[in-house]
Amino acid sequence: MMDVSIADKKSFGANRRSPFLNKGVCGVMIPLFSIRSAESFGVGEILDLLPLIDWMSDHHLHLLQILPIYETSPYETSPYQALSGFALDPIYLSLLAWDDFNQSEAAHTLTAPSFQQELGRLRDSKEICYEEIRALKAPLLEQSFDSFLREEWIKKSERARLLQQFIEKHAEWLNDYVLFRLLKEQQGWRYWKEWPLVYRDRDAAAMRALEQKNETRLLFFKYLQWALWEQWKQVRAYAREKNVLMMGDLPFLVSQDSADIWTHRDAFSAVDSVGAPPDVFNDQGQDWGLPLFDWKEMERKDFFWWRLRIRHARALFNLIRLDHVVGFYRVWVIPQKGKPYFEPSEEPEQIRRGAAFLNAIIEEAGDCIPVAEDLGVIPDFVRESLTAFGIAGHKILRWEKDDLRYRDPKAYPFVSLATTGTHDTSTLLRWWNEISPKERAAFLAMLNGENDFSPADPFSERLHQAILARLLDAGSGLVVFPIQDILGLPDQINIPATVGRHNWRFRLPSPLRELQHTSPFKEQLESLKSFIDRHDRWHGGERQISPSSAE
Repeated sequence: MMDVSIADKKSFGANRRSPFLNKGVCGVMIPLFSIRSAESFGVGEILDLLPLIDWMSDHHLHLLQILPIYETSPYETSPYQALSGFALDPIYLSLLAWDDFNQSEAAHTLTAPSFQQELGRLRDSKEICYEEIRALKAPLLEQSFDSFLREEWIKKSERARLLQQFIEKHAEWLNDYVLFRLLKEQQGWRYWKEWPLVYRDRDAAAMRALEQKNETRLLFFKYLQWALWEQWKQVRAYAREKNVLMMGDLPFLVSQDSADIWTHRDAFSAVDSVGAPPDVFNDQGQDWGLPLFDWKEMERKDFFWWRLRIRHARALFNLIRLDHVVGFYRVWVIPQKGKPYFEPSEEPEQIRRGAAFLNAIIEEAGDCIPVAEDLGVIPDFVRESLTAFGIAGHKILRWEKDDLRYRDPKAYPFVSLATTGTHDTSTLLRWWNEISPKERAAFLAMLNGENDFSPADPFSERLHQAILARLLDAGSGLVVFPIQDILGLPDQINIPATVGRHNWRFRLPSPLRELQHTSPFKEQLESLKSFIDRHDRWHGGERQISPSSAE
């Protein structure tokens, strides 16, 4: 039985211990936006995960990792620049499968030649056309809500009761979010610091008047979140049935221009921003333009905002990737004036802060498994601390080395996630073509075994399969492959420290159900399936006990 081992969830000195899977599994990382289907609007949608889960089960993959799915502004494509740490993005609603849409006047527009032409263009596009998709969906979402108001809300139906229950259960974040979302719309999407003072500073009388005047519009935004939640519950239930675990991504921060910063002003700095020190991605470091936490205030409130985020995330996922985990210990502050610096500056305080934070996360996560993104410039004490907490870190095959000697993946600890790359790295194919013959020789010394590869060899299907098989032999309990590395595709999802249409718009070339019957993908997928079985990472006949529920 694939289960979450909670026997280790006990005191470890002053620390809690995180749960972890008791058996090794293999998974795939696919951004939700990258999935293709015949039913979507040109971007992956929530119910597209249902056939994906079938595909995963057929190929003996137990874990689905996705990138953040929180709402962004209409002009933003990065999922790490969210308008909210809680609200899901309506672009992901599977509209054609939503009852209110099918019962609305909007459903009749689907047959219009002009609509079909635009929809076909978006579905066939090589990249995601975010702006056009949002523009096409927006009026249909509003007409679906109008149908719900007439047929359900006014009549106080069972579905109306379900919406009301959702509103009450999520009031801690939902009420502030919908006010922010309304004001963004009314203020032409201007930054909240540029709003009239009564709105910028949340004047109580102004907020009450806003709510009274816009009751129906505020209900619309709540309705969208409920619709997304209902579809996600359907996916979670199906994933449990198919023995597939869902792993979400929790960004370290939200955008300065977000409902969270507007609401919890005292918990963030309104002046300084956060970034990354110089590392392998950028020798100059990076300024993310993201807000700096006021850690003293957060600790004084016992990490209320973070606890709320974790509770929300555990209802969506079985595992959560903790983005930029080093930031829980120390952050790279970029002040408006002066040189960047670490805050706090002293190691003992960094360790104390990280421990306090992770204790709170593990307490709220329950049986939902946190996985630390511990890549880049990471002090030794951070990984030592993660080990003490029983939190899995990442093992990127190409980075696990001492000088030019690559480490044997078999030696990776069980409580870790091994992978060939992330959304921020080049794909296997590109990486092999970019590295030097000397680097290739060092990698092959770890890889070769009985193979006879040469550093002069181009990237081939034989080399590709050998790399996947080698990583599946890792000691790590979790082995996850980006979908591009399973299929041998060159497309990189994001190039760090760059902005442009080359980022966050990657789509699969076809629906996976079609790819699995097409050469060379058919042969690649069959090989992967056999490798997974050979390394005992498939537990298909055993019932999974889900660590958390989406109820």
